[in-house]
Amino acid sequence: MARRYLVEETPEGLQAREAEVLDRPGRVAALGSPVGWRILQELARSPDYPSNLAARLHLHEQKVYYHVRQLESAGLLRVVRSEARKGAAARILAPTADAFAILLKGRGTPLPAPALPVAGSLRPFLEEFSRGGVFQGSIVVGSPYPHGPFLTMARDSPYAVQLGFFLGRMFAPPRGFVVKLDTEVKAAGMDRENMILVGGPVVNIVTLDLNPHLAVNFDWKQVWRIESSRTRRTYGDENVGLVAKVRNPWNPEKVVVVLSGSHYAGTSASILGLTQFTGDVLEGYEPGRDFYRVVAGEDRDGDGRPDGVSVLE
Repeated sequence: MARRYLVEETPEGLQAREAEVLDRPGRVAALGSPVGWRILQELARSPDYPSNLAARLHLHEQKVYYHVRQLESAGLLRVVRSEARKGAAARILAPTADAFAILLKGRGTPLPAPALPVAGSLRPFLEEFSRGGVFQGSIVVGSPYPHGPFLTMARDSPYAVQLGFFLGRMFAPPRGFVVKLDTEVKAAGMDRENMILVGGPVVNIVTLDLNPHLAVNFDWKQVWRIESSRTRRTYGDENVGLVAKVRNPWNPEKVVVVLSGSHYAGTSASILGLTQFTGDVLEGYEPGRDFYRVVAGEDRDGDGRPDGVSVLE
């Protein structure tokens, strides 16, 4: 089902809430009572069980239970969890959405995509990069000039534009530049902020310095390849990339997201995987734990450019 958002323009900028469409009159009728309205607003402020909610609102318990049943029947309340209270299980209730809407027939007005809240598995994966909806961190790309121990010039930096379009729909931009060259970050210190690294160790010297700290890393044995200490598998194909999120080894209070390949085709696969196949790539992500996914780019329509990915591990 398509997600819908209620977007408000406030002095602090655009604020978005995920909204549920009320698709039949009976659901709207449950909100016709001032008491039902108060209950929904109060549970949005702080989920609770009905008897405690009655005390908060200074209402008779039976009246609260009646309106709670009406709201539940309309699909406007859900059970968040159950707790033991006086020998019985008390249901903690909350609204089923951040906002409710009535969608009328007719066409809407096309708008440029606003910054949307980070949804699904992306919310915990990128939570450290958001402060009040504003992006906090840097996208670090390889320098286009010869640099580093291999004197290479980065060719995969343009793929950061794809990443930028993706992030721009979810975060408001901060002041100043978000994208930095690896040489700039290396000189300023790699412990200062959260980072998204684009490019493998051959072209990005920050990725090169991080590489020994990764459980799935890049190894040189006649050719560059990805080697996993978790599965003991190795990957030498140019179209294989790594999507990872780890604690910054130089500052554990910060995180590093790695979107890299041994070659630029692998880096493009990792960015494609995160931006267009998010659910598959981030499946099983647990906040607070290091995360690794090895992906392979696939040319499914035969036009010579990757348009799909498969998860290898």
